[in-house]
Amino acid sequence: MPSRIDLNLQIVIDQFTPDILGVFWITNEELNSELLGFNEFNYLFDGLISQYLYGQNIDASDIHLERSNVFFTLNFNQKLFLAHFKVHNEMAGSLDEQIALIQENKNSDRKNILVFNLTEKNWGSDLEKRYPQFNFMNLELTKI
Repeated sequence: MPSRIDLNLQIVIDQFTPDILGVFWITNEELNSELLGFNEFNYLFDGLISQYLYGQNIDASDIHLERSNVFFTLNFNQKLFLAHFKVHNEMAGSLDEQIALIQENKNSDRKNILVFNLTEKNWGSDLEKRYPQFNFMNLELTKI
């Protein structure tokens, strides 16, 4: 997977409009500060991601654990989520858990979820089939 420097790209922040419910950030790696998009997401989420990363003590024996990381902030006075997923065999279950959390807020008519996919698989079509109640849109990048 190319690094941030190799790609020389950044996330287009203007895509975070009031109709965006959240972001699925899908990678082959655990959440870390070297991932493409880390700086932009950390900025949008008021530093919560770096606080989470640098505030935890990861034991080498825990590295094999597959998990998702979810963060929340306010965007245009509405809750915005970011769910980071490391691709693994049981990812469908992790996605189902996040969708269930999202659907708890039935009052929201926002249905747009951005997908920032840094894997080889096209997750957008799978997500659309599995969760037709949401609109999944690819998060765009721009050259810097």
